[in-house]
Amino acid sequence: MAGGTWKTQNKIRPGAYINFETNSLNTTTPDSNTVVAIPIKLDWGEARKFVKVTPNTKFKEVLGKNLNEIVPLREAFKATSQVLIFNLNSGGNKAAATGGGLTATAKHAGSDGNKLSVVVTANLDGTATVKTYFDGDIVDTQTVATIADLQPNPFVTFSGQLPTSDITLTLSGGTTGIATNDAYAEFAAGLDTQDFKVVAVGTDDPTVKALLALKVKEWRKNYGKNVTLVTNSYNAADHEGVVSVLNGVTLEGNEQLSAKDALYWYAAAYASAGTSSLTYAEYPGAVDCERKTHEEIEQALKDGHIVYTFNRDSVVVEQDINTFRSFTPTKNQDFRKNKIIREMDIVSDNTQYIYSKYFIGKVNNNEDGRNLFKKEIMKSVLDPLVRVGALEPYNPDEIVVEQGDEKNAVLVNAGLKFVDAMEKLYMTIACK
Repeated sequence: MAGGTWKTQNKIRPGAYINFETNSLNTTTPDSNTVVAIPIKLDWGEARKFVKVTPNTKFKEVLGKNLNEIVPLREAFKATSQVLIFNLNSGGNKAAATGGGLTATAKHAGSDGNKLSVVVTANLDGTATVKTYFDGDIVDTQTVATIADLQPNPFVTFSGQLPTSDITLTLSGGTTGIATNDAYAEFAAGLDTQDFKVVAVGTDDPTVKALLALKVKEWRKNYGKNVTLVTNSYNAADHEGVVSVLNGVTLEGNEQLSAKDALYWYAAAYASAGTSSLTYAEYPGAVDCERKTHEEIEQALKDGHIVYTFNRDSVVVEQDINTFRSFTPTKNQDFRKNKIIREMDIVSDNTQYIYSKYFIGKVNNNEDGRNLFKKEIMKSVLDPLVRVGALEPYNPDEIVVEQGDEKNAVLVNAGLKFVDAMEKLYMTIACK
């Protein structure tokens, strides 16, 4: 018996001709991006470069301090496991020391290089043991016979000759460069090519806030990059992509964090929230906050600020909102609610992903191709949101996919109802 596959029904011999095919694309949307980008002033580390860190990073080696000493990172890691840092400082000097013919030079510029020392012990067999200390801790040990055998480590480089007697080198002269507004501009420009969800900046400089707010607006409007800026006391942006944290908190142990420091936990929580609301989300480890009166809280919310409030022995986000306040008939109060903005961003991001990966240049712009695209939007983008309760069940007939004005254009109109969280209870009790 003959057999095989077929394209048209034109076979001559009797037999079974069988094709296997799927009736839809097996598309998957990308994992949720929870990366927070933070520009930071450091006394050690690569200058003006992006470095992704996690809770498992060797912080002293990479950043010169323990995690607990770097408040923005410590607070961000309470809500995310991925932070993209950018060292704003540059132009400083590297610490160094010379003795016994050996010169040790810090790997990076910065005042933390002055925490380095090198202890050389001459051994009876003609070798030398070289130990590098950073902030009192041994970070590298090598036993070598010649200077050529002595390798640089993550903290220092070596040159000169190997000492023939015991010697201790205490490095000095390390200075930290200045973080200028040019460094923030370089950070903002560099973010064009980085993958992140939220950029968090605590600063008193309104120029820096305005620069990054403009970048967020540009990314969202012109590039489909749905990211958010979280900063402190800056509602002038009046935009759904900019969040302003107004007040600070007190942590256990009576550590006071201003709004400039307390915004990093919220920024990370925003990046990780997905379709959840952060209204009444508890600030981890906070025992109090910069308290405000009822009237002050109401005004702050009207003005578009995130406010921390004290509620039943915990500190919470009063309401998960952004700075957008210029409501119009086509852009109403829904756009000030961050839960809804995150839901909208998920629809936008996942639609962009599916269209670019599976449809651009691959599928004909005819009725069959457009119906296939509609089916994938429903299956891979909208239905998952309906299942988790972030989107009300929709009418497929209200999703219309048509050819646009040009032959290669696709026009989609969809009626969707995004779901917000419960926030206000109005209750009447009839007393009998």
